[in-house]
Amino acid sequence: MPSSFLFATGTLADPTANALVVGASVVTTLALAWHALRRPGPHRPVYAAVALATGATTVAQLDHYFPWAAWPAAAVGLASAVVLGVAFPRSVAAAERARAEDAGRLTLLEAAVGASSDGVMIAEADPHDAAGLRVVYANPAFERITGYTVEEAAGLSPSVFCQTSGSARNHPPTPDPDEEAAAAALASVRAALGGSAPARLDVPSRRKDGARVWSEWQVVPVAGPDGRPTHRVAVIRDMTGRRQLETQLRESQKLEAVGRLAGGIAHDFNNLLTVIRGNAELVAMNPDELPPPDLIEDIRGAADRATGLVRQLLAFSRRQPARPVVLDLNEAVSDMAGILRRLLGERVSVTTLLCPQSVRARIDRGQFEQVVMNLAVNAKDAMPTGGALTISTAARPPDGDSMRSARVTVSDTGVGIPDDVREKIFEPFFTTKAMGKGTGLGLATVYGIVQQAGGRVTVESAVGVGTTFRVDLPWCADAAQPSSMMLTPHPVPRPAGGKGRTVLLAEDEDAVRKLTRTALESAGYVVHEAASGEAALAQLPELASVDLLVTDLTMPGISGKELARLVRAERPDAAVVFISGYHSDIGRLDAIPGAIFLPKPFTPADLLRIAGKAMSRMAARAAATV
Repeated sequence: MPSSFLFATGTLADPTANALVVGASVVTTLALAWHALRRPGPHRPVYAAVALATGATTVAQLDHYFPWAAWPAAAVGLASAVVLGVAFPRSVAAAERARAEDAGRLTLLEAAVGASSDGVMIAEADPHDAAGLRVVYANPAFERITGYTVEEAAGLSPSVFCQTSGSARNHPPTPDPDEEAAAAALASVRAALGGSAPARLDVPSRRKDGARVWSEWQVVPVAGPDGRPTHRVAVIRDMTGRRQLETQLRESQKLEAVGRLAGGIAHDFNNLLTVIRGNAELVAMNPDELPPPDLIEDIRGAADRATGLVRQLLAFSRRQPARPVVLDLNEAVSDMAGILRRLLGERVSVTTLLCPQSVRARIDRGQFEQVVMNLAVNAKDAMPTGGALTISTAARPPDGDSMRSARVTVSDTGVGIPDDVREKIFEPFFTTKAMGKGTGLGLATVYGIVQQAGGRVTVESAVGVGTTFRVDLPWCADAAQPSSMMLTPHPVPRPAGGKGRTVLLAEDEDAVRKLTRTALESAGYVVHEAASGEAALAQLPELASVDLLVTDLTMPGISGKELARLVRAERPDAAVVFISGYHSDIGRLDAIPGAIFLPKPFTPADLLRIAGKAMSRMAARAAATV
């Protein structure tokens, strides 16, 4: 016989027999069904309390089998029920199809998340820690990005995957190039995971194996029935490749700018060399007479200006990770004025208007210089027949919702930017220049650097009048670090302090070696010189003592660093001074305790001061070990 359903509403006669009735009477929708089997038997299946999509409230579904003979007794349990109607089996079939479709959609969703190239992590509130979260789900891409398998991630705190010093767990710590920025990023992640609003974060971290990785986290809270977040969903995208590409693009821009600088630098150096060489020949014409003091001062001044040019060029072209420092923007802009004039050429006048008070912000010096340089180059291109560039600094007080800021303004008198173009100028690879004339990355790089520093950049422009870029960086009240490009004058000391001390000197450049020896001997040092590391080592057994080793870092054959290591093995109390024209070599000193770096070009005064400092440092180390 066909299956049939009885809908009933009311209260069960025996509340203890069914969990649907709790305390007071409830109204529920129940369906009782029985199926006749084709062959006779003592038992028939009965599905009691099958939830149906009738529009009424469905409380639960119960499955149970009654013996056929027991059905009347079961029906008595619904003594207070009121029969409402009759339905047919297709209602059950529809419900089952709906459940099957829901299960299919869930399976499809799980497969899609599992196939995603972005990591997906779900964390729930930790029952043992009211303020904590623990991971309950992670997809395969999460393992690729973090190095943790899905099984290893389960139960851990999400902050474990944002470690920035060393690896996340079970590995020795690895120093991070910027601990302060890394700690700030970790604090931001923790705040986002504990918050109730969606957040997007750029996170520098390390994989389980200690490898550095940059990722973008999209954190979304999931609320429970009471409206409070019970879970957090984090979508994690690996941005390491993009970061590396951005770094390479910035370096290529620097190389392009260095190429533009070559002509101006050569012009300036030719002028300086003319002063140095000409005055030197004037001295040589009258060897028996003392040269006039002003002539000597001209030679020294030209050499100092040449030194400043080299230091600016090296600072601009250096390749190293971003290291935010407290930067005095007045000082930084002033330092750049000369190199900007050479970069832009004689047809563009450069004016700096500096704020009377100190204007400080926390930003990497090289990146700030690149922002100003890119804006200046952009201005030059907008003034093909010449014009005026003005760079100003200002301290901006808070205004409404805006922050107190350190502002740098770059204005030109160029062709201006049309409205439809102005909306796109910060987009990567957008350019209005002819093919091969521009990369479209200059202003995009400016925007990225300023955003990374927590600031903003705005632009105003009028066609035919000019353009003004305003860069606002978060104000910093801390004291600024001194500029690495500023030359600190040192008075020429009287030769003293080295009497009787033995110096082993290794330098492959004859003129530099001669100058170094003369300066040291003038202070009373006993100098043994060598043109190579090998020659210096050959002299070592013949010397009764070595108080100081002065060596060039970069020499053919044995390097200065290797020479210092070998000398220290035989003479552990020897002080060490490295000299080099490559300022990046300063990072190679870690393996030689107490060593001091003296960059070229240096003066005899610089050399004697550093030599005395190196020996004092070694004496202090020796006293500390006694």
